Amino acid sequence: MQDIFSYFVGYLIFLLTPFGLEEYAGYIAALPFFVFLYILYLITIRFVKISFKRVGMPREATSGTVFGIRLFFFAVALLVLLSLAGDTLGTYVLAGGALLGTAIGLAFSRALQNIVSGVYILVARPFRVGDYIRMGDSEGIVLEITLNYTRILRTDHTRQFIPNSMSVDSKMTNFRVRVDDYFDERGMEYHRELFDLDDAEDSRFDDALDRIKFLTKGDEVFRYTFDIEMERTCSKPAVQTFFTSICEKWKEYFILPPEFFFWSTTATTITYRFALITQDAKDIFTKGQDFRSELSEYPSN
Repeated sequence: MQDIFSYFVGYLIFLLTPFGLEEYAGYIAALPFFVFLYILYLITIRFVKISFKRVGMPREATSGTVFGIRLFFFAVALLVLLSLAGDTLGTYVLAGGALLGTAIGLAFSRALQNIVSGVYILVARPFRVGDYIRMGDSEGIVLEITLNYTRILRTDHTRQFIPNSMSVDSKMTNFRVRVDDYFDERGMEYHRELFDLDDAEDSRFDDALDRIKFLTKGDEVFRYTFDIEMERTCSKPAVQTFFTSICEKWKEYFILPPEFFFWSTTATTITYRFALITQDAKDIFTKGQDFRSELSEYPSN
């Protein structure tokens, strides 16, 4: 291939010498390559746009990918031009390109980091639109995922925009779970023993299980958890009795009765973790908040 290109360049030099244009023979010889590269670029862009549209990718993801493809083809064309340039010109162009690239990189490093993180989120999908997540000090329902930010609806119904770089770097909890995976991991007997049920209550619990049978084939629910701290001076039996009564009261409002268990302790407090399961993430905003409100009404000493 190199011999054919050299022969073609030599032939062009022979043709252009009478016109004093022999120094441009290499560039003219490379024109077919640039035409082919441009056609390949158009085909690639069209393929990406059609494919992303079929899988329902957001417009921002498509635009970011197209931008990356353009940079790639531009880099290939630039490398070819540098290889055709003379040593001195090539050195100057390469040095100038390095300085320009460094300046652009410093100016847009944060934006590029967000874009890379956005591509990772869209591909790896640690969460998706409609999920209820907790990210750092923020939590809420995911409304939108773009290449630059993730937009969530918080419990106070405000919308928060979180940069994707922060989304990737922060500790994140996704409360969406598969029902069958959850029961496989926990086991059904755990729930039966949760409240030490008598016969009547055991029957109602079986009714609750009947209500979720349609969810055990890969369907997903939200198992939301939160913590409540109690002072060590509070009576543990009294606290647990109070929590149990509230969970018993609210068991009809969720897929399964809410549960609680000891989580951690400090010199002055004991932390209990609560978990509730609902099919609709918005229930965490409504029923979940009311449930938490009742739990906070434990009478002080």
